[in-house]
Order: sequence, then C-alpha cells, then structure tokens
Amino acid sequence: MNEKNSELVSTYQQYLPAILQEDIFIGQFLLAFEKMLAGLNETPNKEQIITAKTQNPPGIEEILDNIHTYFNPQKTPEDFLPWLAGWVALNLRDDWQLEVKKAFIQQIVKLYRLRGTKQGLTEILGIYLKNSGFGEKVEVFDQFDNFPNYFQVQLTLKDRNPDKYWRQAKIAKAIIDQEKPAQTYYTLKILVPTMQLTKRSHVAYAFKLFEPIQNQKFAIEVKITPNQINSNQVNQLAKQLVVQLQGNSKLLALESPKIIINNQSFSVKQNLNYQHLQDNFTGLNITLSNRTDKAFVGNLSIKLYFYINGIEYNNTLLEQPINLSPVLKICRRNNTGAIIEGNTIFQQSSQPQLSGMKLTEFIWTKPYSFQVFDPPKIQELQPNIIAIVEKLELEAIVEITQPSTVTADFINKITVRLKDDFSDYYLLTPETIREDNKIRIKRTLYYQQFLQTIDRLTVTIKNLNNVNIVGKVIVQANLNTNQRLSTYKLLEQSFNLAAVLPYNILQICRKNQEGEIVDGNTILGTTSQSLS
Repeated sequence: MNEKNSELVSTYQQYLPAILQEDIFIGQFLLAFEKMLAGLNETPNKEQIITAKTQNPPGIEEILDNIHTYFNPQKTPEDFLPWLAGWVALNLRDDWQLEVKKAFIQQIVKLYRLRGTKQGLTEILGIYLKNSGFGEKVEVFDQFDNFPNYFQVQLTLKDRNPDKYWRQAKIAKAIIDQEKPAQTYYTLKILVPTMQLTKRSHVAYAFKLFEPIQNQKFAIEVKITPNQINSNQVNQLAKQLVVQLQGNSKLLALESPKIIINNQSFSVKQNLNYQHLQDNFTGLNITLSNRTDKAFVGNLSIKLYFYINGIEYNNTLLEQPINLSPVLKICRRNNTGAIIEGNTIFQQSSQPQLSGMKLTEFIWTKPYSFQVFDPPKIQELQPNIIAIVEKLELEAIVEITQPSTVTADFINKITVRLKDDFSDYYLLTPETIREDNKIRIKRTLYYQQFLQTIDRLTVTIKNLNNVNIVGKVIVQANLNTNQRLSTYKLLEQSFNLAAVLPYNILQICRKNQEGEIVDGNTILGTTSQSLS
C-alpha cells in the first residue's frame, strides 16, 4: 500500500486477515468507525468536557476516559446539571444562578438528614446566599413561648438593590416553604445596608496594648539612695545592703537581679513575667537587710517597668525614707565595760547566743508592700480566667491644625472611632467631647475584652467635609498602678484627609414650604453592618 493510499484507509485494516488488508474499499469503510471510536487527531483533545461547540471532538474512547468529569457538579456542562440533580432527587429552580445549582447538587445529600430542623434550614439558606454573592449570614429564632410552631428567619444581604432584594426574598421564601415542617409557620426578615457613602476619606492607625500573654515582660526596680555617702561607699553599700523581692500570695522563683550603681545611689532590677503577677494579685513586697556596721539613713524608691504598644514605660509605686539598724555583729567590751560593735555579720540563729554577742531585733526589715495593677475582683469566682488588669480606659484625641478656623458644623462632620477585631462595638463610641478644634473620645475595656483584643486595635478618623483637613491624633491608655490612675501615650500620628464632595455625603433632608428638598444638617457615616 503506497503512502498516498495509507492516508485514506483505517489503521484498523491491519488487524484483518491478510487477504483483506489489500482491499482499499474495506480500509476506507473502516475509517468512519475509527474516527468515531478513537478519533483521527494526532494529539489528544485537551478538553475534558465535550460540548456541541467543541471543534474536532475526540473519539468515544477518549470521551469515556474523561467520563468521571461529567459526574462532578463543579465541572460538568450546564446542560448536564438537571441530569445530575435527578440523581440526588433535587429540583433545580430556573431562577437559580449556575453556581447556586452546582453548590446544591454537591451538598444536598448530606443535608437530607437535617431536613425539617433549624440547623438544616440555616445551612441550606447559607449555601444559597453564599453562592449568590450575598454573604451567608442566616439566623433562625424559634424560642417563642406564646407562639408554638412559630419561628422567624433573618437574612442579611450585602446589596440593597430593590430588584435583587425582592428576587432574593422570593427564592428564600420558596426554600423555607420546602424545608420547614408542615405544621409550622414563620416570618421572613431581610436586613440590608440602608445607609451608605459612595466615597470615603479616612485614615486608620493600628496599635496594641500589651503583647500576647506569653510574651509580656515586667520588671521591678528598687532604688536605694543614702542621705550622705561618697561614690566609693555606694559600691560597698550595694554589696552589704541586701534587697529581697517576694510575692504577697506566693513565693517567686526569680533569676539573679541586675545591680545598677551610680555615684549617688544603687538599684536592684528584677525581671518578672505575666505568671509572677497572676500568682500575686494582692501585690508584691520587698524586704531589706542592713549588713553594714552602721545604721543606714536614706530613701527607698520602687518602680514598675512594662511595655505598651512596644514602648517601655515606668511608674513609681512607692517612695519613702528608711532608717535601718545594722544586723548581728561580733562585739567586744572596752576598758570601761561598754559593748563595742564589730563589723562581722552572722545569720540569725534560733539557738541562744553566747555572751559577748549582740543581736538586733530582726535581720530583715518588715515588708514594704505594694500593688502593681488592680486585678479583676470577679476572677476569684472564675479561676480559669487569667487576667491581671481589671479594666483600662482608651482615649483618642484628634486635633485639627488646618484649616485654621474650625466651626461647630465643621467639627461635627469629622468622626473618630476606636475599633477592635472581635466585637461589633464600632458605630457608636460613648463619651465623645468636641471643643474648639479638638475631638476626644473614650472607651473602657474590661478584662474579658482586654484579653481578646490587646494586640488588635485601630483608631480611625473620617472626614465628611468638602475641605482638606490636616491634624494629628493621640491615643493614650489610663489604668491604675498601685491604686493610682496613670496615663500612658500609645500612639501619636499626623494625618491629612482629602475633601469629600457634597453629593458623596448622605444627609437627612426635608422639604420647605414650597415643596423643594432642602439639605439637612445631620450627616450619616457609612457602615458595613446591616440595619433593620
């Protein structure tokens, strides 16, 4: 068979008896069957799904190799979806989008066992909303004591287009009617964002309070300042005047402290962690031991060091004068019989002392107690809660520097908010004070919120004026240390906000006596949350 003729006959002819392999008619006759079964393309078709629009479709063998894709709702052609839906006893609505149909076919079997239940209705509505691009927030309320067999369904849609609203309401109602128990009746409530700005001019600055619990670091510094002493004596004093830090509730297992010496005083700085403070809600104490050969007169200062928003702060917890007697020494009598104190120090013993020894009343002073933070009082009833701070107050102060003239109407169109990542407490912030060119807002965080949001906070400033604004924002925290209120600056940033044109600002308007619409003086901000 020459090369020209080989292009016109089927390769299947080689499998026939030898006498038939030379018959050109049979080779051409088999060519039609080969094209249907195996295809005649030199390279396999890359399309797994074959439709009526497919050019140069492959043979039946290649189609059968990819038959599994036709049973996958996410890959099968749209024409096959009703066929697949019949396999899972699902009726597809014509007004469902393509993605909705695929999602229902894929997930409906596992939901059949939940049919007629609150969970099943919630999940089915959630599948529909999510795959329609309207979110997936569904709530079902069924606790109505005076209305047996009654429940309410609440959906939250992201789009407030009226046409889409009624279309979604119609479809949601059809789904509920199909899935609810026959003896029940219901109310459908749909929430949409009813107020919205088309343009925003705002800035947002993130900040944090403490580090996560496992990374929090603290330190207590005890500073001793003699009334009269030279620099050489300070070095010796740092070795002989002993400082000991302990907890009021539980003993502390501490590393060696850091000794800091200068010309006029010396300090003992001890590092602590979150667990040390948690174990001693009633506070800490220090005791002193004067192991010199003379009485010590001077001043005691105790400071707490900690970090807020990555900045080290310190707060003085205790300051007071001290007068310490020396402790146990070897003594001798002079010629007149008077006892003269030596300079060798012993530890106190429970055994009676021999003659010629003198013992002061205590080797260690009485404890100098202090409290670090105000711990949650209710925590005594909830031992699983690990918090060392009862509450703190966050305060944001915004100062407008440009324009130079700031009217009451102008400043009312600037909003300032404090926001965290776990609560919905965003739209309304209490204790807002506006005066001259400043806006001051406050928010109190209690320990339940504090533990969840210590490193995920944001302050936002939004401009609703048709004027560019320049200013600065300061965020500070107020909390009690050793039962005294202290203020710590967390953030200071300059900002520049662009103007917002009037037609981009939502206002409450009214009609005048002539029936004309007049702009009101109430400005509404934008929100991503839905309102009923």
